[in-house]
Amino acid sequence: MGWKTIAREGTARALRWSAAPYLVRRASSRGSATVLMYHDPAPDALEAHLEYLRSGFRFTTLDAVVEAISSGDWSRIPDAALVLTFDDGHRGNYALLPLFRRFEVRPTIYLCSQIVGTTRGFWFQEPRHTNRLKDMRNRERLAAQERATGFVQERERGESGRQALSRDEILEMAPFVDFGAHTRFHPILPRCDDEEAWDEIAGSKRDLEALLGRPVSHFAYPNGDYGSREMEYVRRAGFASARTTDLGWARPSSDLFRLGTFGVTDDASVDMMAVQISGVTRYLRRLARGQLSGRSERNAAPAR
Repeated sequence: MGWKTIAREGTARALRWSAAPYLVRRASSRGSATVLMYHDPAPDALEAHLEYLRSGFRFTTLDAVVEAISSGDWSRIPDAALVLTFDDGHRGNYALLPLFRRFEVRPTIYLCSQIVGTTRGFWFQEPRHTNRLKDMRNRERLAAQERATGFVQERERGESGRQALSRDEILEMAPFVDFGAHTRFHPILPRCDDEEAWDEIAGSKRDLEALLGRPVSHFAYPNGDYGSREMEYVRRAGFASARTTDLGWARPSSDLFRLGTFGVTDDASVDMMAVQISGVTRYLRRLARGQLSGRSERNAAPAR
C-alpha cells in the first residue's frame, strides 16, 4: 500500500469516526432516499459494504422511489431509504447475486443492451483509453479507437474475452434484480448526433424488453453526461426515470429524469465508503474543479 493510499484511508477513517459524514447524511437525507452507484465490485467488498449499510439504512427499490415521486405519495418510502444501482452490466455482477438474496436487497443494474448477452467489449476498457476520447464526436472516437487499437464495437471476442453479463446470467438474476437501460454501446450521448442518440436511448429499451419479456422503465446516462436533448429523448422513449451522476438525494420534488446519486468506488474500504455516501469527498472534488453545485452535467451542444 503506497503512502497516498495510506493517507487517503487515514483521512477517511478520521472523517468517518468524527461523525461528520453521518451528521451531513442525517441532516440532508430526511424525507429522501439515497441512491448509490457501483460498477463492478468484488463480492467480498460489496459484502462488507452491505453489512455496514444495513445497520443504518433500509433497503428499498428504484421502482418504489420513482413511484413515490411520480404519485406524490412518499408515505411508503421508509426513513433512511437506500437504493443500490450498478452501471454497465459487467460480467462480475453475476457473482453478487447470492449477496442480493442474503441481504434482501433488490438493486437496479443498468445494462448496455448491445454488449450484454454478447462477447463484445466496453470501449472504455480498451488499452490506451484516455479522457480525451470522451470529448470527441462519437463517430470520430470510434474511428480513432479502431486506428489505435483495432477496437470495433460490434466485434465479438469469444467467451474468454467476455466482459458483460450473458443472456442466461441476466435471466437467472431477473427474479431478484431490476434491469434498466444504459444505451446500447455506452457512447457519450452529448457527443452523438441526433440519430445516434435516439437509437442508443430508444433502441436500448427495445433490446432489453425483448430479452426480458417485460417493460424496462429506468435509464442511466453513460458517464453521467446529458443535456436537454437527452432528457427529452429519454421521456419520448417511454422511460419513467433517468439517473445521473449528479450529487444528490432522491426527494419528493426530484426531477425524475435527473435523479442524483452517490458514487461508491468499487474497491472502497468501509471507512472510505462511509465518507463517499455522505457526498463529502465527491463534492469537494467538484468544488476544486469549479462545479459549485456538485453537478456533473456537460451542457455541450450535440454533435452534428
